[in-house]
Amino acid sequence: MPRSAEESTMSHTRNSRRDFLNKLSLLAASGGAAAIMPQLRMMNTALASTSSLTGYKALVCVYLNGGNDSWNMLVPFDSNGSNLRFDVYAAARSGVYDPAANSGGLGLTLPIGPNITLQKVIDGNDANSATNQYFLHPSFTTPYSTQTPLSTLYTQGHLAFAVNVGTLTKPIVMADYNSSAANRPPQLFSHSDQTSQWHQGNTSASSAVGWGGLCAENLQLQGANLTTNPKLALAISLAGANRFEVGSGSVPYQMSSNGLTSLSGVCNPTCTVGATSSGRDAALNSIIGETYANDFSGEYNAVLQRGRSLYNLIGPNLPPASNTYVPTTAFPPNNSLAAQLKTVATMIKLSKMQGYASRQIYFVQLGGFDLHSGLMSGGGNHASLLTQVGQALGAFYTSLGPTDVNAQSEVTAFTVSDFARTLQSNGSGSDHGWGGLQMVLGGAVHGGKLYSNGGGPISGFPNQSLGGTGSPAPNNFSRGQMIPGIGVEQYAATLAQWMGVSATDCNTIFPNLHNFTSKNLGFV
Repeated sequence: MPRSAEESTMSHTRNSRRDFLNKLSLLAASGGAAAIMPQLRMMNTALASTSSLTGYKALVCVYLNGGNDSWNMLVPFDSNGSNLRFDVYAAARSGVYDPAANSGGLGLTLPIGPNITLQKVIDGNDANSATNQYFLHPSFTTPYSTQTPLSTLYTQGHLAFAVNVGTLTKPIVMADYNSSAANRPPQLFSHSDQTSQWHQGNTSASSAVGWGGLCAENLQLQGANLTTNPKLALAISLAGANRFEVGSGSVPYQMSSNGLTSLSGVCNPTCTVGATSSGRDAALNSIIGETYANDFSGEYNAVLQRGRSLYNLIGPNLPPASNTYVPTTAFPPNNSLAAQLKTVATMIKLSKMQGYASRQIYFVQLGGFDLHSGLMSGGGNHASLLTQVGQALGAFYTSLGPTDVNAQSEVTAFTVSDFARTLQSNGSGSDHGWGGLQMVLGGAVHGGKLYSNGGGPISGFPNQSLGGTGSPAPNNFSRGQMIPGIGVEQYAATLAQWMGVSATDCNTIFPNLHNFTSKNLGFV
């Protein structure tokens, strides 16, 4: 009996998919598919023929995975010697840490003598800035080798702090939080949910896309991709798959801090028939040369070809093939974040010199911040993690200098984390919190200031008293989980607008932005 057109199409689709998978299995059996798989998520997006953007700019998202205890990055004190604010901080942190006398305390020791001058920080938004001052975590004052420490970059005006940032649907105080669930973000204190909301750039229903990816697509439509063919994705990850860089029709180009991995035992990209690879080359060429009616197998085929073409484009310019674009600045060894940032610096230099794009968005990551125990002592404690962060960022900024990559004013790095942690100790560490501190670093950053007024009911550095009184009134839970004064949308939209995304488009990318008075915090 003759088959209908629909049955014939379905049969062809099944045969095409089966044929594709059979040939892919032949390639996989040879060990050659391992390098292909990371490229299978890369897709093309629409491109504009002309660009409205000028110059080159790059964002680098530094994700501190696990919930960074950021209230120890910057500690308040009073320069008039009263130390009332430091005393409130120390009490909230269950006392100053002392391995013998107070091993459960999470507070830092107030520096004395000349060191406090080096660590002094002035709140640029505080009317009492002559009295209300701060010191940085000691880990941020010790650079790697001769690189500039973060404490110096702050005083030079290249580093800024956004104070009490977190996921918000709209500006709220404790009374608003208690009055209605609609006033607060869903699934607070959950690693996965809060990570998703930070990456999405909003607290609406869970989405598969992120604000970095949507900004990349917006910039791409403005012509941020230049004349290179094939096109290199504007969003590039050095830390694997992430929601932050996924757009509505695009995903990030993934690479490792060691550069690119070539196909094993097969052609890449030009096939040369030989005694040891002819069978594998023939199988790969057969896969690539066919036309697949099934969308799934067809897209796999197209992605493979794009991945091989991009390897041909940038692979010869990266280690291990070439060190031409690797920065000469010394980066700290045995530091995974530094290794990722060194490759980012390499890619920025390569992209600028080869004209790959006028806008790029990078993602790097350091884990280990979920310190429910061992926060102040032991292997992987908070100080050691911040040392890695401080030295990696210091080396990265140095590498962007005029004698190396030459892009300090064109690159802005910013930190993100799931949430801050409770001020109060749980005995050896701290638990899941909410609002916290974030850092923004770059030559275009309006640094040497704290940005703490999000235009809502909470402004200034928050009162860290646990359920106490004072001015401003405490706005936190009983264990020191701070209700944010700045929403993720405000923080992200400020960075997006610096990249060239219009204020109007930011209102679309960040659907809750209209709830906030300040749409641009002005730190960059």
